[in-house]
Amino acid sequence: MNPQDLLNNPQLQQNISPDKLQFLMELARNNSSNTSNPQEMADSLKTASESVKNQGMNFSSTERDLIIEALKQGMPPQEQKKVDLLMQMMKNMRR
Repeated sequence: MNPQDLLNNPQLQQNISPDKLQFLMELARNNSSNTSNPQEMADSLKTASESVKNQGMNFSSTERDLIIEALKQGMPPQEQKKVDLLMQMMKNMRR
């Protein structure tokens, strides 16, 4: 994903703090090539999650959902479905 897409996404701008948005932009710059493959995207998000915890930041489930939707925008429909399935599996595992 192009980091500029994060700044242009009104849902992210309105619903995520500037500090978190800055973190996401850095993540997008460092991992823009990983968003075309759901497994690579999941791995990147796991690494990002660990980094967030180390920085004392916490993303709500709503914020995480917005981020996933923003990341999926650049994917073909078939890959988006794979991400949706992967996210559903992860949610089921947390129960």
